[in-house]
Amino acid sequence: MTRILADLGRGFQAMKDLGTIVEDEDEEEEEEESADNNGKDPPPDAARVSELLLTLRDFVGERIDYAKAFVAIGGLSLLLGGAAERVRIPRNVRSTCLRVLADLVNLNRSVQYSLLDNDGVRALAAIYFAEFVDAETNNNEGDDGKIRGRVVKTMRAAVCGHPGAERMFCTSPEARKVIESGVGMHQADEALPAPPVALRRQCLAFFCDLLGPAAAKRSSSDYGKRVERFTPVLEYIAGTMLDDESEPDWECREFTIKTLRYVATNERGAINDSMKETIGTCGTKRVEKMKALNRAESNASISEQNDEELYLWKTLTESLEKP
Repeated sequence: MTRILADLGRGFQAMKDLGTIVEDEDEEEEEEESADNNGKDPPPDAARVSELLLTLRDFVGERIDYAKAFVAIGGLSLLLGGAAERVRIPRNVRSTCLRVLADLVNLNRSVQYSLLDNDGVRALAAIYFAEFVDAETNNNEGDDGKIRGRVVKTMRAAVCGHPGAERMFCTSPEARKVIESGVGMHQADEALPAPPVALRRQCLAFFCDLLGPAAAKRSSSDYGKRVERFTPVLEYIAGTMLDDESEPDWECREFTIKTLRYVATNERGAINDSMKETIGTCGTKRVEKMKALNRAESNASISEQNDEELYLWKTLTESLEKP
């Protein structure tokens, strides 16, 4: 593992020193590089760095002793630093850094706790907001939401299931803004384009976990306050992410319905009258549309999705009708 981290460090440093290293180099450039290294192994290129990152993930995995060693020798700093370098490290390598970090945090509590103890969520938030499109220069070439989506996935793995981390995240306005922007709340005010579907899915999955039954049980004393802090998000998704005309992605609609149902079902949750009216109007429209579906002309997956959505709408409506 030490050798893997050392090679990754050399690869990252080479990218920072020489500019972005591409995967294909001219033979002449390779000969010059070989001469400059004076017989030493050349630093890994971008493709090799990505390969080493995945090897590192597989090597550490769920092994507690390896995870502790990974943290002790600077593995977290290396991955966060690689993900944060926007100018000279390729986007695909940065994305792989976040993918590996999310997997390690999810697989191993030692990595999760170390990330939380070392202000890792704040570092991830900084990476997330650095990806915002500059309204004046539009300097965000190739942004498909993958980097921000993987930042949110890593945050979710680090925060969910840890009562203290959940509490800190939910009480921080800056942290909540990650979810707010990821579902599209700020795009009009900040001249941002609508968030890509991959990012919306990750943010809604995270949001669903933060307000779901398990989170309510962990935060029994302050769940009501948590819902209150996230009420603007609940109102926004109720108005924009339930109808297939405004939110064409089924997974996003599914997470939205489930989140609203979780809040409506919990005695400390609160769905205000305005939201109930919005949800009721949309629900009536969606149910009528789905019941009118011609199953004979629809494929099996569409029919199955249709049945699942009908069931979710039924459970949500019943939850809202309870006193």
